[in-house]
Amino acid sequence: MVIDFEEKDHCYSLNGEIADISVTELLHKHNLAPDYSGAPKKKLTASAKEGKEVHKDLENVLNVADYEPTTKQGKSFQEWVSKHLDCGVGEQMLGIDWNGLLVCGTADVMAIGKDNSLIVADHKNIAKVDATYKEYVSWQVSLLDFMARKLGKEPINGKVLNWKGAKEFWCLHYNKKTGELTPIELEKVEDTEIENLLDCERKGEIYQRPMLVIDKELEFQFLQAEEELSKIELAHKQAEEKSKALRQQLCELFEKQGIYSWESPQGKIKVTYIRPSEQIRVDSDKLKEKYPQVYTECQKLIKKKGYVLVTLREDEE
Repeated sequence: MVIDFEEKDHCYSLNGEIADISVTELLHKHNLAPDYSGAPKKKLTASAKEGKEVHKDLENVLNVADYEPTTKQGKSFQEWVSKHLDCGVGEQMLGIDWNGLLVCGTADVMAIGKDNSLIVADHKNIAKVDATYKEYVSWQVSLLDFMARKLGKEPINGKVLNWKGAKEFWCLHYNKKTGELTPIELEKVEDTEIENLLDCERKGEIYQRPMLVIDKELEFQFLQAEEELSKIELAHKQAEEKSKALRQQLCELFEKQGIYSWESPQGKIKVTYIRPSEQIRVDSDKLKEKYPQVYTECQKLIKKKGYVLVTLREDEE
């Protein structure tokens, strides 16, 4: 397989044939990417120019031996690479023929971690990564991973990836002012949804996110229960804050008077003063950073039941 990219027109070709769509275009077309159409054109042009310089620096960190980064972002990435990656490649072009639909894209980072896990990541040199943007990058890296797996042992421009599938998906977010890198772990988009997206594009349809089917009676009961629970939780929070302040006053009295236990006049409540103490705990973040192999060997698989997370939004004014 031969993949070419014409930077001027931002156009990919696959085996000499112009690709139907790129990964970025695909996600924008199907409303899976943030919309910047309302942003000032001058600002977008300036950001694109800066991003191009930073991206080249980040690419060279992985692809050029003994490279010295020239940007703050590049230096942050190089430090992250030395701690977390065993080896990797930057700006890896990928392509797929999905039943006649030619799709191409470029993975910012495809790598093997220190624990031998496969990693795919995307650089983002933007102001912030909110929930919408995080979903976009999740789709981006998942789609590129999907394409790499489908290629199997087919060589790309003479090089065989033999990609078995990533276990870790990351958005590498850089602070625009300081260049500081914040890795954001992403959820993988399931293959069935990626296939659905590709089929929609091939058929000329717009992809629709899966929607939960729920009957009206259950919906009514659920919303009513959540409203009641919200009121109770608010009252509980207020009572808890009041109780916390009063407990602090009791604690100060215990310390001042040298008393360690007290019962209410009716004997319904007993209060015991627990004196200050020290406790040793393992800093898991530091252990993972300094001794990744030990951290991995001591991990334990814990199975958790599925549950629903309910988010209450404030009324809009």
